Order: sequence, then C-alpha cells, then structure tokens
Amino acid sequence: MHNKRKYEVAMVLGMAGLYFFSFFQRVAIPGTIFNELQSQYSISAAAVTRLSAIYLFVYASMQVFAGLLADRFGGIKVIIISGCLLFAGSLLFPFSEGQTELYLSRALVGLGASMMYLCIVKETDHYFRGKNFAPVFGLICFIGYSGGLVGTRPFRGLVEHTNWQTACIYVAAATFVVLVFCWIMMQKVSREDTVKKDSELLPSIMEILKNKISYPLLLTTPVCYSIYFTIQATIGIKFLEDFCEISPVAASNYTFVMMFCTISSMMLSGYISKLIGNKRKIFVLFNGISTMLAMLLLLCGVIFKLPPLFFLPGYILPAINAGYTPVNVSLMKEYNRSDKAAVSIGVMNTVTYVVVALMSQLTGRLLDLFKDKAIVVEGATIYPQTAYVTLFSFLLAVSLIPLAASFFCRETNGNNIYK
Repeated sequence: MHNKRKYEVAMVLGMAGLYFFSFFQRVAIPGTIFNELQSQYSISAAAVTRLSAIYLFVYASMQVFAGLLADRFGGIKVIIISGCLLFAGSLLFPFSEGQTELYLSRALVGLGASMMYLCIVKETDHYFRGKNFAPVFGLICFIGYSGGLVGTRPFRGLVEHTNWQTACIYVAAATFVVLVFCWIMMQKVSREDTVKKDSELLPSIMEILKNKISYPLLLTTPVCYSIYFTIQATIGIKFLEDFCEISPVAASNYTFVMMFCTISSMMLSGYISKLIGNKRKIFVLFNGISTMLAMLLLLCGVIFKLPPLFFLPGYILPAINAGYTPVNVSLMKEYNRSDKAAVSIGVMNTVTYVVVALMSQLTGRLLDLFKDKAIVVEGATIYPQTAYVTLFSFLLAVSLIPLAASFFCRETNGNNIYK
C-alpha cells in the first residue's frame, strides 16, 4: 500500500475514533452517572436530564449546517475543529462548580459532536467511494457506536474504581490523543480543499419538508429513537437502581446489553435488507410495533413489581430498532431527490434529535412531579413506584404515534420513488 494511502486510511480511522468519543458522551452522560450528579450538585431529575437536552438541542440545530460546512471547507478540517470543541467540553465538564458550568460544557460537547457524522460520511465517500463505501462506513459506524458501549458498563466500572470526575478527565485525555493523531494524519495527507460557494440550503430544506412521502418515516424513526434514548442514556440505569434496587454496576449491564444489540443490529440490518430484496418497510413496521410492546412490558413490570430480569426484553427491543440506521437513511434518500441526499439525511437527523431532546427533558419533569414522595439516600433522589408507572404510561402513549405512522410508510425496494 502506498504511503499516502496508509495515511488516508489512518486519518479515516482517526475520525472514527473521534466519533467514538462523541457517541460515548451521548450515552454515558448523564445516564451512567445520574445519581452522582444529582447528589454532588443537589439538583432535580429535570436538571440532570437537561444535560442530555442541551447536548441534543445543540446537536440537532447544527445538523442541517454540518453538511454545508463540510462541502465548503472539507470534512477533515471541520472534524478537527469539532474535535477541539468536543475535547474542550469533555475536559471542562468534570471541573464544573455548578449547573451553569455543567450546561455550558455540555453545549460545547454537543457542538463538537454535531458535525462528526455528516463530515465522516463525506470523507469516507471521498476516499472509499463506490463498492468500498458500504463496508468501510459500516466499520466506522461500528467503531463510533462502540463508544456508546464503553459509556455503559466499562465507564461505570471506571467510576467505581476512581470517581466520576477522574473518569471523565481520563476520557477527555484520550479524546485529545485521538484529536492530535487526526491532525498529524491531516498534515501527512496534505489535501487541499477548495472553498466552495454557499449552496441554497433553505430552499433544499423546504423542498424536503414539503415531501409528504417522508412524513410517516419522520414520525416513526424520531419518536422510536427518542424512547430508546430515554432508556439508554437518560433514566434506564436510574430506574433499575430506584425501582429494582440493584447496584449501579448491575444496572449498567442492562444498558451495555442495549448498546451491544444496537451495534449488532446496525451491522446486520442493511445486509438483511439486501437479502430480502431491498425491502425497507418491514423494518419500519417492526420498529413501531416492537417499541410499543417494549413500553407495555416495562409498564406491566412496574405495576406488578416484577423482578429485574423481566425488564431486559423491554430494554433490548428498542435497542435493536435503534440499529436500523442504514435502512432508515436509505429510505430517506429514496423518498427524496438523489441530489438532495445529504440535506434529507440532515433534516431527518435534526427532527430526530429535537424530539429526543424534548423527550429527555419531559422525562425529568415527569419524575420531578413526584419529588415530594421521593426519598433521599446519600444525596440521590429515589423516586416511588407511582413515578415510574406514570413515566412508562406516558412512553406507552407516545409509542402509539410511530405504531400508527409505520403502516403508512411507502416501500421502495431500494429504488428512488421521488415524484
């Protein structure tokens, strides 16, 4: 392999490393250290879940601009700047002295993470276009989502061994090492990107938003993913600690299994779709149906006070659905003009993370409705059964929206059906 090619491969792997840490931040905080944050800063559940909401609102707001910036200045340059913001936010977070600093540092992390995905899509396509794109991009997604896996049980173990601040500092240091590696590889590749003129972004966005064929998908995918994210990264661990009375380490095993299922599903869903003749709608239907069934399982478990293992299927089903990204992205591209593919994916990402952010914040507010009935143990607020009955009843009701919408999703069979 030519030396320059080696540097190009190394640079793409370095970008995948930064994506790894951006996904780690999305999953690990606040979910894995929910009680530690609530205890140390004496804040409400809504204040803790706001850490997710701030990250997600910033992330969502930048999606439609990320592709535009990558087109103008080159994906690698934008990723280096994004990596600097990600590192800065990651480092400042454990040194926060109050809520304001916590929120500002999370906003920095969200801003840094927001431009990673579309820039990586652009750079992977530049260096590995054609038949090589799918397997290489699949590997990058695997590496990135593995950051979420590490943000569950392994990160919890590091927190138990040290403390949450020290663990976060270690993560920030590792982020810096990968960032430096990416910068060095960028110098080795020495690619000159021509700065391009602004494209007409707003008309493109409006065209996609007016395309009614996309509406069922834009209802199903964002709402289902928001329910998954609520469990995976916001209240999943805390619920098990509060209601099932298991240890933080044992609870983190559940979200570890969730992330493992998501990664496995992401690696297999596109291949399975191809095997069954590029069918897409079956994945959307399964997403809507199984998300509703998962919420029903969790609600029944809370009402009847069932043992911890009963809740595992309710965690696994949304996790499998969250791995249908290759199929969902393909559908969104096939519903819109082929020359608007990047913008259409950006719009779907924006809608998804706005819904996720709203759901994250609503979750905290619902729990805080029961703070008068909660008990405080070592600074952490333990919410009663009625709080979680209300929460999962709400999530079950919300899950009926994607369940209904999924039946109206159009099949494409892998073809563009834009009219």
